[in-house]
Amino acid sequence: MKKSLLAATAILALNLFVVNARAADVAEAERTVFYVSLFAGASILDDVDTKVDFGTYDRGYSVDTRTGYLLGGAIGLRIWDPLRAEVEISHARWKAKSFEYENTLTYDASGHLSATYLLGNLWIDIPTDSAFTPYVGGGAGVAWADGDTRFEGEDIRYADGELGFAFQLGGGIALAVTDQLSLDVGYRFKGVLDIDFDNGIGAPQDFEGGDLYSHNVQAGVTFGF
Repeated sequence: MKKSLLAATAILALNLFVVNARAADVAEAERTVFYVSLFAGASILDDVDTKVDFGTYDRGYSVDTRTGYLLGGAIGLRIWDPLRAEVEISHARWKAKSFEYENTLTYDASGHLSATYLLGNLWIDIPTDSAFTPYVGGGAGVAWADGDTRFEGEDIRYADGELGFAFQLGGGIALAVTDQLSLDVGYRFKGVLDIDFDNGIGAPQDFEGGDLYSHNVQAGVTFGF
């Protein structure tokens, strides 16, 4: 009887060990799983305000744009639940609509503004015990902001930009379709700070101090492996 009880206890202990080992393997897999995501969406750029230093005085310019687009992708790693880290490359482009100077006169504009982002992001998943997983987070990095605009009635214009500090904040909801595939919808507030644009006619005065703040609604797909 004692031998049977001892054997049963040993078998139970062995089973518990195996179960715990498998659970640890699953947890470890969840902490180290890689994924690739692709996304696209609509982007709304706030007015881009700059100034031109003419020596004895400054003139302020503000460019308004139409709704543009955002395209991008990311490679990520689940560090541990619920934290994910990723590297994102994305590009946004907006068509120029109008410009204003000295906060008084507004004229038509053409051409475009754009930004190409390289960001390191951290996202926190919020467990719901369902196929839907909300998440929040953000990131920081650099972006190349560029311009190629035309201002009606003006010779000067936004031309080549430069590399600047960039960041984003946002969140969304992921829907798990399979263990390796999920769909995602989200919002991102992106910023590129203190960008100078060359004067398009080759004049020495640049457009200085432009901040590109954009509101982005995007949808994407994520592949885990």
